[in-house]
This record gives sequence, C-alpha cells and structure tokens, in this order.
Amino acid sequence: MAKYLIAALLLATSTAYAEEEDAQVPPSPLKTEIELGYQSLSGNSDSQSLNSRLGLTYVKNQFRNTAEAKYLLATKNEKEDKRKGQLELQSDMKINERTYVLGNASYTNDRYGPYFNDFTLATGLGYQLIRRETFQMEVEAGPGYRFQDPNFDEIDDDDIVVPETVQEIILRGSTKFTWKPTKTVEINTRITGIGGNSNSTLEGEVNLTSSITEHIAIKISNTQKYNTWVPDGLKKRDSTLTMTLLFKI
Repeated sequence: MAKYLIAALLLATSTAYAEEEDAQVPPSPLKTEIELGYQSLSGNSDSQSLNSRLGLTYVKNQFRNTAEAKYLLATKNEKEDKRKGQLELQSDMKINERTYVLGNASYTNDRYGPYFNDFTLATGLGYQLIRRETFQMEVEAGPGYRFQDPNFDEIDDDDIVVPETVQEIILRGSTKFTWKPTKTVEINTRITGIGGNSNSTLEGEVNLTSSITEHIAIKISNTQKYNTWVPDGLKKRDSTLTMTLLFKI
C-alpha cells in the first residue's frame, strides 16, 4: 500500500511543479485537487490508515459544476476497522448576481455503519450572502429524496443493524464559507442538514489548509456527523480527523 502511495505522490508533485509554456494562455475553467494521506503506527497496537480525495470544479459562464470523491480505509491489529467511500456531485446555474438554482446528488458506502448504502438527490436554491476577496459565504435549501439500504452484512454476531430500507422525501439545507486570513492559509467550513421522517442528520466539516508552494499544501480536516436516531448500542455522533497533502492542478 505504501509504495503505491509514494508513486502517486511523486506523480502529483511532478504535475504540480510543471510550468505553463505560454503565460498568455487564460486560466482553465477546470480546477483539480488531489489529497493523499497515510499513517502507520506500530508497537503495542498496530494500525494503518489511508485516506484520499479527488475534487473537481468546472466554472464557465453562469454554470458551476463540482465533483468530490473520498475514500477512507483503516486497519487495527491486522483487522479492518473502517472502510468508507463517498461521492458527491453538484451543478449550479446562476439566475442573477447572487442567486442560483442547484441539483445535488450524494452517495455514501459505509461498510461499518448502520446503512451500507446512503443515497440522496436534492434540488433547491442557493444564495451568496457575502462575496469579498478574503471571505465568501453561501446558503442553500430545497427538497429532495433519500434512499438508505440497511447493512445486513453484520461484522460480528452482536452487531446491531437497521432492519428497514428507507425511501422518503427530505429537506436539505447547507451553509458554507471560505476565509483567507493570509495568502497561505485558508479555512473552509461546511454545515449540511438533512431532515426526514426516519432520521435527521447534521454534518459539519472544517478544513484548514496551509500552502507550501503554489500547488502543494498541508490540509487538516475534521468532520462531525450527528444522527437524531440510531439503533440501540450505536453512537449518534461520528467524527473523523485527517491530515493530508493537497495538490492543486
């Protein structure tokens, strides 16, 4: 696993340092971000974790399209402890200077969560509350649909799983802001709430990025997710803390 990670780091680094041949070429409407993080601990307790992220943003005219894929794998004492994959797609179309209409699709595959598959599809309106050079803030809200498939593949005999498949109408709301206190430091925060008859969730993500060069940065992320209902024996709050190298292409 480590050798593949090193190879990917070298490839991304070489791409990040490549200079444009023609300085007059306008900037590309496509922006790409690649994140890679790996940790290995040994001693009384052996553990390994691998987390990665790919983010794409394409902005042209009144349209903004974003795609984000995340993957987390953790092992402890040679036993898989967590495996989670996430994919989110969103398309925005401006209808005036500050307002836009959106479509959002999100999918999570969690091997060790109460729901093995969690899919949401939502639409709505977004509004740019603040648009400054160092600080931007947006809010979004609208209806949607949620499908959740229970994790019947139990890990151990005493695991508790959700017995029902969820198919329901939901309300989705999101707030995100970006603050750049200095040229090399950026703080991104996003809070997303989803409300439904079976369960409601509130997820907050805070990212701190410190640039090393124009194309390489260190990123620390903390994600907290709260569920209003979970089966007996499971915690309502789930948290993840990661540190990665970020490559901007």
